[in-house]
Amino acid sequence: TVTVLSTFNNAGLEILYKNQYRTVPVTGENSFIVNIGKLVDDLIDNKVPAVRHRVAEVDFDRYSITYFLGPQFDADISRSMTGKLTDAGQKYTIFGEWIKDYLGAIELFYY
Repeated sequence: TVTVLSTFNNAGLEILYKNQYRTVPVTGENSFIVNIGKLVDDLIDNKVPAVRHRVAEVDFDRYSITYFLGPQFDADISRSMTGKLTDAGQKYTIFGEWIKDYLGAIELFYY
């Protein structure tokens, strides 16, 4: 999936870089962070890397707005844009099959 995120002026988002989690600068009022997941990374032949990330525990109220965008459930995810077999394609053909296993509780997100 693709995630579009604004943290406003709230810290807490961290990315894994050289085997160490590092704080991501806050976006401020007029900026966004765009993150792609491993599946998108595979589909575009690793041209833009997926970044492992997490949200750190903080001792204050933090607000952010996040938008998750994924393909239609019947989208073919077995091959990349150049026709290479994707990691997901080794087990799944369509996105719906993959996301059900990946999230586990899919009915909470798509209904």
